[in-house]
Amino acid sequence: MAENRIKIRKSTQLSKRKDYQIETTLHQGAVAIAGETVFTGKPFNPLQTIIQEEFAAISRWIVASGGIVGHLKSFLSAAEQQVMISSTGEQVTCRTSPSALFSQGKRSEGIQISIALIVFNIPQMDLEERLIDIFDRLNQEESEESQ
Repeated sequence: MAENRIKIRKSTQLSKRKDYQIETTLHQGAVAIAGETVFTGKPFNPLQTIIQEEFAAISRWIVASGGIVGHLKSFLSAAEQQVMISSTGEQVTCRTSPSALFSQGKRSEGIQISIALIVFNIPQMDLEERLIDIFDRLNQEESEESQ
């Protein structure tokens, strides 16, 4: 089955899609959305907490909207640690480990955050807006920390 690319027409959404490197595809009945960015000058733990909270909230929203959570997944990687945050709807789990870069003696600038959402029966634009909202909240927290 061929994948379909989504066309976005709102300029503010196009700008944020570019900032957060968001790509959306439709595949075998699922909406699959992924994005990533790097934050500098921000502690790791607050970003992790925000993503955990957002995954719990988005899972509730998907179910309340009549959708089905396929998989919500995020990977945060910094110089000294990394964490995989995951949910299939009921609970949000985290697996933390030392960063591979740190164990190899390499330094990383900032915190790389990747988020992927795979969901059934939710309009792609609605789901994409929720992903942008997550990145916007992470970005807002970064701004508040640096003030």
